[in-house]
Amino acid sequence: MEKMLEGKACLVTGAGRGIGKAAALLFAKEGGKIVLNDVDPVEVEDTQEEIRRAGGQALSVAGDVTAEGVPEKIVQTAVDAFGPNIDVIANIAGYTWDGMIHKMDDRQWDAILKVHLTAPFRIIRAAAPYIRENARAEKEAGKRIMRKIINVSSVFHAGNRSSNLHGDAK
Repeated sequence: MEKMLEGKACLVTGAGRGIGKAAALLFAKEGGKIVLNDVDPVEVEDTQEEIRRAGGQALSVAGDVTAEGVPEKIVQTAVDAFGPNIDVIANIAGYTWDGMIHKMDDRQWDAILKVHLTAPFRIIRAAAPYIRENARAEKEAGKRIMRKIINVSSVFHAGNRSSNLHGDAK
């Protein structure tokens, strides 16, 4: 039976635990060659080893996706290890900094935007030249390869507290 991602290069951020780890394990089970990223080096290396023990291919790049140079390092690791075809980018790294909007300060807001929006943008930007060049060559050869970019974010819901967004805070 053919695996859905057989031989496809996949980048997965937030791969040390939670949804990111589950996605990385599934992509590897489906034959993907995975470049894993997480801010926690121990957790991302554990995911890498779990994939390798199951017979998959994985490399880990520990680092904060919001830090300068880390998005480019993730992409370059994939290109160096698996070639210039980047087939799947799963931007899953993220967190919530729980706080009602009227109590959230600019530092919290900026941190959430940086991890959920700026980091995925930088990863996609770093991968774009490879994706575009390969797409151009494939078009000239009469091929059409479908690539995927998956951006995951999260929300916090604490019962009926969402009503505080409408100004009825106590």
